[in-house]
Amino acid sequence: MHNTQFRQAARQLCWIVVATAVASAFPQTLFAESDDAVELRVMSFNVRFSVAGSSEKDPANNWNNAKHARRERAVQVIRELQPDLLGLQEARIKQIEDLRKALPEFEFYGVGRDDGKRAGEFSGIFYRRSRFSCQASGSFWLSATPEKPGTTFAVPTNKIPRIASWARLTDLRSCRGFTLLNMHWDHQSEPAHDQSAALVAGRFCAIAKGLPTIVTGDFNCTEDSTAYATLVGKAEPKLRLFDSYREVHPKRSPQEASFNGWKLRTEGSRIDFVLHTREFVATKSEIVRTTYDGRLPSDHYPVLATLRLPSSN
Repeated sequence: MHNTQFRQAARQLCWIVVATAVASAFPQTLFAESDDAVELRVMSFNVRFSVAGSSEKDPANNWNNAKHARRERAVQVIRELQPDLLGLQEARIKQIEDLRKALPEFEFYGVGRDDGKRAGEFSGIFYRRSRFSCQASGSFWLSATPEKPGTTFAVPTNKIPRIASWARLTDLRSCRGFTLLNMHWDHQSEPAHDQSAALVAGRFCAIAKGLPTIVTGDFNCTEDSTAYATLVGKAEPKLRLFDSYREVHPKRSPQEASFNGWKLRTEGSRIDFVLHTREFVATKSEIVRTTYDGRLPSDHYPVLATLRLPSSN
């Protein structure tokens, strides 16, 4: 069965299930005209990896500090922003477990970058369990051997493995499908950025399966980089993504830093992004600089975008 036929069949089945449930509860609405437009609140958040003891320069920034547990600040900002989808970077397994316990309304997919299971940092995906059904998911390494856990590119400064994870989801309200890809790029190697972008461009069609697609991540590079240019089609025409923040805020500002280094700094450029394919329209986008008693949830600000998938009718 071709991809198009598969999507049509899956969507028809979804509508049958939804229509049956609606008809049972509200018989008069069964034949009402439907609007399958989709609106999604999408959040990208580098949550800062947890460290043992008081090894942060300021112990109050430790994830599990007894007095000022940063864990609570991270949970609170997610609850307040109410994302439908959350691409999380840098979290270790204990942080994933803490967030799953604190946010039971979300389902989770992700694997550790060191072993493809639980070890090392995750680039995981949280999605609302009442709204979305996961049809498929997977991960690959940003490396010369993408299927091999714990690997990197063969460039001198790329020493730390990086991982990308994706999930193919169905919105149960509209029965429309889309794909979310979340990733975290190397923190110092520009050649690794370029190769990461090229790898994603080469794999994009296989991951997206022709569906509208959202890409979240900490790219550790700005929109001036060649890697960013590859993602948005300026350097590599076979991939064309749109930057939700730049759509909503077309005039670039010098106060767009998304990395804060534990300080309330705003000067600088974004390195955290919510990108999307042409099917979506960004209606809102912001860099969220919320603090709690003067303290930050992470050394990155969360970024939030509202994406609309217009009606197919």
